[in-house]
Amino acid sequence: MGGAASRFTQRRVERDLDNKVVEALRERVRTRKKTFKSVDSITMRLPRFKDGLRDIRDIFDHYDGDSNGTIDKEELRSCLRQLQVQMSEKGVDSVHRYCDIDNRKGIQFQEFVVLLCLMYLLFGPNVTRQVSEFESAKLNYVFDELIDAFLFFNKEGGGKMRRKDVTQRMNEASHQERTPSHIITQLFKDMDLDRNGKVNLKEFLFAMIRWAGLETDEDDSNETSP
Repeated sequence: MGGAASRFTQRRVERDLDNKVVEALRERVRTRKKTFKSVDSITMRLPRFKDGLRDIRDIFDHYDGDSNGTIDKEELRSCLRQLQVQMSEKGVDSVHRYCDIDNRKGIQFQEFVVLLCLMYLLFGPNVTRQVSEFESAKLNYVFDELIDAFLFFNKEGGGKMRRKDVTQRMNEASHQERTPSHIITQLFKDMDLDRNGKVNLKEFLFAMIRWAGLETDEDDSNETSP
């Protein structure tokens, strides 16, 4: 009974945060010009993404008080307070569960990058100013482009990318051969972490960060990249 209640709570948390992300994405669609015109233009940015995000490692290490490679709930509370993100205790717990993408009972480095990008989307550039006054402009630029890359595939800002969206975007700018179906299938599989046939922003960000080469201490080098 307890396990079923926990799974129901997790799904509700996921829906609530997804809804907030969708609202923010739709606002961006209304107010920002499109950044990317092709998949190639996104792929070419991957080295820039890696360069722009590498300094977050020091921020992660700062909040990982016990140096165990994971941000627990108390460490996340401390982090959000410093970022001046006003959130209830229950809200912090919800964000912690939401950003524990691989379900390892804590937020690891790549998930922490996703967390910061989501906080930037939801709460604005003050988040990155609190992370690093010196690096805030670079972080804003990279976070904006990562979010815009998602909106390249999810044009209306509905918050869910499907395989057909990837197929359409991968092929629409090609004047030569179409991208092989098995390549698209593997790319989508790498993004669709919960295997529900839809990719939300956090899943997309998690994949993009890995494809950019911003690795953990583990060797994840065998993944497909666009």
